[in-house]
Amino acid sequence: MMYIYSPMPWELIWEGAENFCPRYQEIKAGRLTLEVEPLSFNQARVVRLISTDPADYLAGPYQPGAILEFAPRRVYNPI
Repeated sequence: MMYIYSPMPWELIWEGAENFCPRYQEIKAGRLTLEVEPLSFNQARVVRLISTDPADYLAGPYQPGAILEFAPRRVYNPI
């Protein structure tokens, strides 16, 4: 059970909650697994870092809320 102590009416607190439907994806960044929310074709916001190593949570570029930018990979096709 969850309690919310607020002077605001609950209609304002929960306004828009029924329409909230995030699109999360899991990606690999080196040996780390990240849960991200895509923002555009080359950007994503880190939602969650999935790791068992406590030192990974101190790495700045992968903290929740960080914006990651992706560059397209070059594909070499000799044919």
